[in-house]
Amino acid sequence: MKRRYVFVVAVALALALPVLRAQDTTPDPVDTLERAKVKGKLVACADPYSYPYSEQDAVKPGFDVEIFQQIAERGGMRAEMYWVNTASRGGLGRAFRQSILLKRCDVFLGLSDNGDDDVLDGKLEFTDAYLGLGYVLVVQGKADSMKTLDEVVRANIKVGVSMSTPMDDYLFTHKIPRELYFGSRRVMQGMANGEVDAAMVWATAVAEGKREFPNAKFHMVEHYVPLDGQRFNMKFAVRKEDKALLEFVNQGIRDLLGSGKVKQIVDSYGVPYYQPFTS
Repeated sequence: MKRRYVFVVAVALALALPVLRAQDTTPDPVDTLERAKVKGKLVACADPYSYPYSEQDAVKPGFDVEIFQQIAERGGMRAEMYWVNTASRGGLGRAFRQSILLKRCDVFLGLSDNGDDDVLDGKLEFTDAYLGLGYVLVVQGKADSMKTLDEVVRANIKVGVSMSTPMDDYLFTHKIPRELYFGSRRVMQGMANGEVDAAMVWATAVAEGKREFPNAKFHMVEHYVPLDGQRFNMKFAVRKEDKALLEFVNQGIRDLLGSGKVKQIVDSYGVPYYQPFTS
C-alpha cells in the first residue's frame, strides 16, 4: 500500500511538471498596461505623509489615492501603493529615481504642473490634469466677512503667507503688508492662535489646518477663485515609454471628471474643487 501511494504521487508530479515548467517560463508582457492587467493590479507611487493628497495606513487614504483607485477599477484592476517620501533629502528627483524609474510603480501621483517639464527630467510624462488648485484666501476675526484680497488690503489687515512661495512674491511685489511664516502649517497655526486674521495659503492647507486645529475659527472664502499666476493644475506622471498606460490613465481622468466623481472625492476632504485651469 505504501509503495502504491508513492508511485501515484510520483506519477502525479511527473504529469504536473511540464505544466509547471510552462507556467514558470511564460514571460511577462512587455507593455506595462498589459502586464498590469494580466497581474490584476496597477501600482502607484505617492508620499505617505502628504494629507490630504495621500496618507499611508489611513481610513481615508487621500484624494489622489481614491482617484487612482477609481482609474484602476475601470480597467478591472486593483490599486496598490508604493510609498516614497518626497520631502527627504534630494526631493522629488530622488523620489523618482528610487521609485517609478526603478519600476517599483507605474504611475506617480500628486504632481503640480507649473509649466516646467524639467522636473520630469525627460524620463516621465504628465497625464492630463485632473484638478486645479491654487492659493486661496482664508479669513477670521476682523476679516471674517471679507470676500477678496482687495478688501483685506483696504482694511489694512496684514496677510499671513508662507515665505519664499509664489504668493509671498506676489504680496511683496504688490506691496501688500504680510506676516511671514515657514510653511503652510505655521500659517494655519498662526491663524488658530489669532496672530493674523487673513492669510493666503495653498488650497489643501485649509483641510490640514482644520484637521490639526478643529476648534479654530478660520475658514476659506467661499467661491474664491485663485489669481492668475497663483494657480496650477494637478497631474499624475508615467514613464515616457508607457504610451498605452498614459492613454488609459487619461481616459480614466476624463471619465471621472465628466461624471463628477473627482469633485465628489475632493469635496469629501474639505478641499476646494476647481476644474483644471485652461490658462
